[in-house]
Amino acid sequence: MKILPSDNSYKTFCDMTSGYRMFRVISEAVNTGVIDLLDDGDRSFEELLAATTLQPEAGHRFITLLVSLGLLEEYAGKLYLSHFSKSYLSRTSTLSQRHVLAFEPILMENWARLGHVLQEGQGVLIHEQSPDQLERRLHLFQQAMGEAAAVRSRELWDALDRLPEQGTIIDIGAGDGTYLRGFLQRYPKWDAIACDLPDVCRRMAAHDLPEGLSLYPCNIIDPQEMAGLVEHRRGQAGLLLFSNLCHCYSRDENQALLRQAGELLAEDGLMLIHDFYRDANALGALYDLHMLVNTLNGRTYSMAETADMLRGAGFPHHSIIELPSGSLALAATRTATFQAAVSLFGLKDHALSHGFFAAAELDPACIRSEAWVRAKCAYGCPEYGRRWSCPPNSMDQAGFEELLAGYSRALLVAGQPPLKDFQHHLLELEKEAFLSGFKKALVFSGGPCCWCETCPPERCSHPEKRRPSLESCGCDVFALADRCGIPVAPLRQSNDFVQYVGLLLVD
Repeated sequence: MKILPSDNSYKTFCDMTSGYRMFRVISEAVNTGVIDLLDDGDRSFEELLAATTLQPEAGHRFITLLVSLGLLEEYAGKLYLSHFSKSYLSRTSTLSQRHVLAFEPILMENWARLGHVLQEGQGVLIHEQSPDQLERRLHLFQQAMGEAAAVRSRELWDALDRLPEQGTIIDIGAGDGTYLRGFLQRYPKWDAIACDLPDVCRRMAAHDLPEGLSLYPCNIIDPQEMAGLVEHRRGQAGLLLFSNLCHCYSRDENQALLRQAGELLAEDGLMLIHDFYRDANALGALYDLHMLVNTLNGRTYSMAETADMLRGAGFPHHSIIELPSGSLALAATRTATFQAAVSLFGLKDHALSHGFFAAAELDPACIRSEAWVRAKCAYGCPEYGRRWSCPPNSMDQAGFEELLAGYSRALLVAGQPPLKDFQHHLLELEKEAFLSGFKKALVFSGGPCCWCETCPPERCSHPEKRRPSLESCGCDVFALADRCGIPVAPLRQSNDFVQYVGLLLVD
């Protein structure tokens, strides 16, 4: 989502300015019945049009677009739902997001007045609504959030795989209970307590509750009401969950809530803050504006601000858990007894704040060594045979591929001239990775080694700084960068954007 310094494409501009059109297309694919009709079985163009109220020509063009976008698939004259549509648009899918589509237009009304909010301040759009309006909005909001939670809870519990066989989990601000339902499916011997406002709990109670799940109606921001839960369950929880909650409240409210709710945890218990973070990615920063427009005082916090609030609540230790759809979780403890699966977030953050404009995690298995790349080193590069880090002195294809096979994770980073600064930042990144516990950390540079004007013929003068370039090992840097969403193109003019690409192998 972030526009990189190297991205000067008009396509990116078009993508940024026409996103609302994609939303309308997806919504109408549902609203016109196209998705439901194909959910019941395949149909031809003519059969699908006949079963809808669409005008023949307009409808045919619309369905053609759905095929072009990949929402539908066409084979042998028949139309089918794509895998994507089956997952997120089908009414029968457990991951369906149809209520999210229905709720989004309500949010768009406020987003259309972003300029007014920026001029007048947060909360200016918050106004009194009738009980019927509030009830409808709350019902639709909870349905939409429940659908989003169905996806995000799977991601969270997939990532958190080092829990004991039994215990007690308390979800503060549990919503419709989706996170707890998913948790109990994986950990059926645990007890679960859903804590939320009384009307929210009543809605949850209207559905069958899984065994082990109990409700505790409570206004979590009211210290007196929370005190009742704390008194009843003090020190009993092995896991305390705050999911997509902290962004709804001010820092002072969050600090008080975390401090009070922390008393629910056993001494070795785990506090889990699952949310969007302003400095984690562009999605977190965008969500911060979402809170600015749609809430009285909500905001997304930075990782450092959240860690500071956790320390103030008595939880000085935390691990970072990155999730596929862009949210993160901070797993906090009183003592350093818990370790989540090691995240590369810290290294990416270090890279982005120390000289690189892009850092993307990738699987080393996707890196390929090509003979033509080394051939271009031999036939066309004036540094060939003159540098200890370049062919024929550098690692060959076989050695590079053997090395890659010993790693499971890597970071691709991109930076700007001067080359010596870029290579210095790479060495610093390697050092940071090593000190962070990645003992196998090793970087590959971009471009020829720049530590000497010319290499002495006997031996390298700076072996501690010498690193092979990706090109010298046969890596197609253009293809690799493209895979990671980093635009790279040959320089055509003197004022074209110059960038270097490097690789950090970690494990």
